[in-house]
Amino acid sequence: MVIQIQMLTMRNFKGVLGERKIEFSPTVTQVLGANKTGKTTIADAFRWCLFGKNSEGKSEFGIKTKDEEGNVLPELSHEVEVALLVDGKEVVLKRVYVEKWTKPRQQEERKLTGHTTNYFVNGDKYTEKDYKAYIDSICTESLFVCITNPNYFTNLPDDKQRALLTKMVGEVSLESIADGNEAFTQLLKEIDGEELVAFLQHLSYKKKEVKEELDRIPVRISEQRNEIATLIDEGCNWVELEKDIASTEQAIERIDEEIADRSKVIDSEYKARRNERKAVNDLREKADNIEFKHRKDFNTETNERQNTISNLESKLRNLRNQIAQEKDSKEKAQAQLKAIESEKEDFRNRWQELDSSHFVANEDELVCPTCLRRYEQGKVDVMLAEMERAFNTQKASKLEAMQQEAADIKQRTKKLNERIEGADAKQLELQQNENELKQELEKAKAVTVLTAAERIENDAELKALREEAEARTQELNKPDTDATQEASKMSESLKKDKEELRAKRDALRDKLNTRTIIANKNKRITELEGQEKKLNEQLAELERQEYTAEELVKANIEVLEQRVNSLFGFVQFTMFDHRLNGALKPMCECTVKGVPYSDLNNADRINAGIDIINAICNFNNVYAPCFIDNAESINDVMPMQSQCIQLIVSRDKQLVTIHNNND
Repeated sequence: MVIQIQMLTMRNFKGVLGERKIEFSPTVTQVLGANKTGKTTIADAFRWCLFGKNSEGKSEFGIKTKDEEGNVLPELSHEVEVALLVDGKEVVLKRVYVEKWTKPRQQEERKLTGHTTNYFVNGDKYTEKDYKAYIDSICTESLFVCITNPNYFTNLPDDKQRALLTKMVGEVSLESIADGNEAFTQLLKEIDGEELVAFLQHLSYKKKEVKEELDRIPVRISEQRNEIATLIDEGCNWVELEKDIASTEQAIERIDEEIADRSKVIDSEYKARRNERKAVNDLREKADNIEFKHRKDFNTETNERQNTISNLESKLRNLRNQIAQEKDSKEKAQAQLKAIESEKEDFRNRWQELDSSHFVANEDELVCPTCLRRYEQGKVDVMLAEMERAFNTQKASKLEAMQQEAADIKQRTKKLNERIEGADAKQLELQQNENELKQELEKAKAVTVLTAAERIENDAELKALREEAEARTQELNKPDTDATQEASKMSESLKKDKEELRAKRDALRDKLNTRTIIANKNKRITELEGQEKKLNEQLAELERQEYTAEELVKANIEVLEQRVNSLFGFVQFTMFDHRLNGALKPMCECTVKGVPYSDLNNADRINAGIDIINAICNFNNVYAPCFIDNAESINDVMPMQSQCIQLIVSRDKQLVTIHNNND
């Protein structure tokens, strides 16, 4: 698509008071003038008319015309009208920014209460939405800014520049790079579809984990050996330890016998008290069970009520989701039916065109390519008959294919209508179910549950059990007899002696256990040494994969940069930064003969931008007017397929337009 400006008309736009018209050459137009004569205003007006922004991409800027003191001139409409040629067809666009003045009640003067913007295409008024859609049908804003401003692309962030360039050359297939390289091919099988950058990142994490684990293993082995050395220093004669343990256990058995003898003295009274305590505990347990049941019943009923409510609410949500799904299904089917109508219209046009087509001979095919004379009539008749037969066969084949296409359209239309009818029926059924569930939910919320405290307070049996248990407990708390007290004291003394002997025995056992601990630590050292060997093997494999992956990345980079740079004749792009440590950092730097864009003079920057614009235009097959500001700084402007508008600072007090139709 080729877009050219024929004429741009500004009325009360920015510094233009009244009307100013500027005509443009279809190739190169030079606009000369001193500073503040309105050169940049032309670029602002063009972009504002299309997209509502100035040449810097700002939607908020000074559109209104001001007087010499800087005051806005009131009650003026601010207009820009652009006459374009779009693929040879004339299109007139106009945007009008109007102040809205109203007189408040009971006041004499009108006041500015707002603004409105009107949109016109070829004299017809459009809504904002339709106007934007029409502009987008010609050229989207994102593409427009790329191909009309030489400085735009190089000022984008690196990632956006990379994305646009990669889109233009297409993704580089790793499989194509790996073809013929056994190491690369094996690596792609190992990563199994994972992104190469992510695979390298994962390798880095794994290597770090393995190295950290390897660093820890010698420390762990050293710890085990140091502990073994300490245990050996503290070691004893294992046979003597076993003898001491046996004699201590015999002493414990003798004390147990004495304690049993003392227990017989108090056994009778103890049994009586034990039976009474059991009876009291039974009373309390029964009371606790009753109280527990009340609390359990309360919790059960409360949970049942809440579960019922939750289940009903969940069912309601599910029903409403189903209703929404059926509605969405119907809307999608209706949208597809609408699309099929357009498809039918296209089909009818193609059918009529094919059905009405007739055989027309190509006279060039009836001429001998050697002598350039027409064949003899007999041969011509045979050739014409064969050509007509081939035409009719091809036409019949196309008609048969279109009949099948018509049947397919009919079948899809039928299925979509059936889906819409099914969705309507299902919605009605689901809405009836929804009303029923709402009624059930209201009933469930109306149910009341008696609290646990209320149930306990009203239980007479529970109160009686608590009182009886308390009375019998007070009786049990009375002191034992003298004989029982003496026997108890002796038993306590014996138990104390027994605990001392048990502590001694346990200490001896701990020393004897040193033997097992040392054996376990030696076993652990063997395990750690085996683990260290496996980790070293794992690290070597990870480093092999990392090296191969980095080599594949480098090969990928070379192909990508070659493809990108093949698009340009003046600039080159560096897509990756090669770090000193061998790592690669994604970047996108424009250079001219090795000089970075940031270090270029203004002339080379402009030509670099033009070279980029030419490539983007060729890729998208869209050519739009390119505005070159400060064009006085460049002697030789790179040729463009697009219309070129050069804004040049001169000493002219009024704008001067020079048309160059020969470039």
